[in-house]
Amino acid sequence: MPKKTFAASHQAQCDTAKEGDDAALSYKISYHNKTDAADAPASEARLFRFFCQMGAYNETHVYYLWNEADGLNEQHFATPELDIHYEGDNPDGKLESVSVIGYRSENALVNSSFDDKTMTLLSHAKWRGVGDASSDGTWIFRDGAFSLIKYDVDASYDGEINPETVLDYNTGP
Repeated sequence: MPKKTFAASHQAQCDTAKEGDDAALSYKISYHNKTDAADAPASEARLFRFFCQMGAYNETHVYYLWNEADGLNEQHFATPELDIHYEGDNPDGKLESVSVIGYRSENALVNSSFDDKTMTLLSHAKWRGVGDASSDGTWIFRDGAFSLIKYDVDASYDGEINPETVLDYNTGP
């Protein structure tokens, strides 16, 4: 059922006919909500990752989460909206500032993976092929949903990999 839902929802934007081991991945997630009693059995969910599309150096994935209470739901991910300024408004010039001016909801992650040990989704979007400009996000699964906890940005097109953290809740409660 998740593959049919994905294909029906994303046939215009994604390669929904892709086959192979990396076309769709599934992960079992066992977890406790913070409101659960200490002796409560673990809740279970299933995370589905679907390949969407590939460019020269990035590929995108769409995620669905299934649990008994809510059924199957497409996942959307909070992502910082950035205000980036370069000297002379030239991206090849000196980076002057990077500011978070809000948040957006994205339905696909770039170059993403799920780490079942830390229960985190990771994303690494290259802004150009050499990888010297990019963004990295980390979303943790807690209380039955994904929450953005860290976001790094390397907005300088300077040939070096030197990201700066623009959001960090990784040391939260």
